[in-house]
Amino acid sequence: MKSLWFVLVALLAVTMFHTAHAQESAPQEPPFVDESEFDSQADPLKAETDDALSIEDEILQSGGQPVPPPAPTNAPPAAPAGNGSGNTVDLNQMVPEAGSSEDLLLEDEEPVIAAPSSEIPEGEILLDEPTTPVKAAAPVYAEEVVSKSRSGGIEYIRHPQSAVGLVRIEKDGTYVYKTSEKKGYSTTGAFRFGMMDAPKITAADGVTTFETMYTGPQAPLLMFDYDWQPFKASRNFKIQAGIGFMMQTGKGRFTESDPTTGDPAAGDEAMEEYTFLAVPLNLGFSYRFQYMDRQILAPYVVGGGSYIPVAELRDDGNSTNFVGTPAAYGGGGLMINIGAMSKDTAYTLRTEYAIANLWATLEYRYLYSFSEDVDFSSNIISAGITLDY
Repeated sequence: MKSLWFVLVALLAVTMFHTAHAQESAPQEPPFVDESEFDSQADPLKAETDDALSIEDEILQSGGQPVPPPAPTNAPPAAPAGNGSGNTVDLNQMVPEAGSSEDLLLEDEEPVIAAPSSEIPEGEILLDEPTTPVKAAAPVYAEEVVSKSRSGGIEYIRHPQSAVGLVRIEKDGTYVYKTSEKKGYSTTGAFRFGMMDAPKITAADGVTTFETMYTGPQAPLLMFDYDWQPFKASRNFKIQAGIGFMMQTGKGRFTESDPTTGDPAAGDEAMEEYTFLAVPLNLGFSYRFQYMDRQILAPYVVGGGSYIPVAELRDDGNSTNFVGTPAAYGGGGLMINIGAMSKDTAYTLRTEYAIANLWATLEYRYLYSFSEDVDFSSNIISAGITLDY
């Protein structure tokens, strides 16, 4: 019985080999075989061989490879079979080596891929992995003890941020740093508002004056002065250029009465409205007595020449009158440094608005006019603010 099974296995192996070799070297169409020769014969061995071939075809169609059966230990050598090229194959020596046979995979199963090992063999370096340089840690030094309390229980050490200007730490955790701000400035601007004496102007009738035609003996004046420092060696001496603006309104006056009725009388107020405009233009110098950056009080003196254009407008459509007069001015004042009273205010003005100093200014100036017909000689008292930047 064992011999019969051995013969069947050997025939199955030979048939599988010839079939595989015939598919590679044989022509595409098999030779014509008369099936009538096998109709009357029923060979059970042939039927088993055909079943084995059908199983092999199914394996080949599913992508697998035929697995040769293991060779028995006491089996006689099989007859050599030709492969068409004169070479012979010993089936007993075609024993697959360990690990060389391929496993068959079913359609519904996926290959299991082993996870890559994170271990690096000794002596090997992964070149495809990017390397990141690691900065060496800064050395840690022992804290420097600056001072101790009287009882010796509290030590005061130097804070690491003291090297960049840390002065103290408030109770709420605010860090206070010592900052260095830019010293000095080169320009100054001053805005002031004041009152001046009314100009000494008399009308053609010899009776009507500026005071009677316009409102009061005082006139408001708005002024702006720009100071520029020409010499770096002396920041106190400055060239000054300024402009002013004065405006007054009033009613016209009758120069004579109606000869028939005598009404209105000379000097009575008319219906026409007049507007008086004066724009003083100044050019001179200023000298400030300031010797510290945060000086609280700084007196100064000013002086120079002026030219005052004047225009008188009427609302009845008649022509406008223009006139001008030269003048000179001189005076002085006192500046109070608002920024110096508060360090926080001074720092905010410097860092956020580029203002070196913010002053409150009081000034007295005397204006002397060279024209007797349009005489602007007057005392001017003004107050305002001055900015150094």
